[in-house]
Amino acid sequence: MIPIIENTYASKGLYQQMLNPLCRQYELTDTQLVILLYLEDNNPADSAAMIMRCQRLKKSVVSNSIADLKNKGLVDSSFHEGDHKTKHLIVTAKAKPILEEAKKIQEEYYKVLMQGLSLQEEEELNSLLEKVNRNIERYGQ
Repeated sequence: MIPIIENTYASKGLYQQMLNPLCRQYELTDTQLVILLYLEDNNPADSAAMIMRCQRLKKSVVSNSIADLKNKGLVDSSFHEGDHKTKHLIVTAKAKPILEEAKKIQEEYYKVLMQGLSLQEEEELNSLLEKVNRNIERYGQ
């Protein structure tokens, strides 16, 4: 297998494995947790359409996940003044402890991935991954 493809699947699997206990604790799917993290970090890209586009998720998955998150009181929505077409999503205070734990897990995940790399290698890898991500964005649109 091509190394970057193998790495992509392995790293995604590790990430999900590390997040699973948190998801079980709060009765969330991994997609719901990803949506919460996305909303926390990507204001004003805070609509279901932006989540679908940026996270490359199907409309039905995003719609169902948002509905569940609303029912759990973790997400709320509103219209912005002058724009009554797009519902903007916001993470509620109830979600903050979940997000704090999730971010700690993300930091631990990053440390695991960067083990054995020098600071220079880490910076080089991040720079290369930014280029790869731009290629993905360009091709994926």
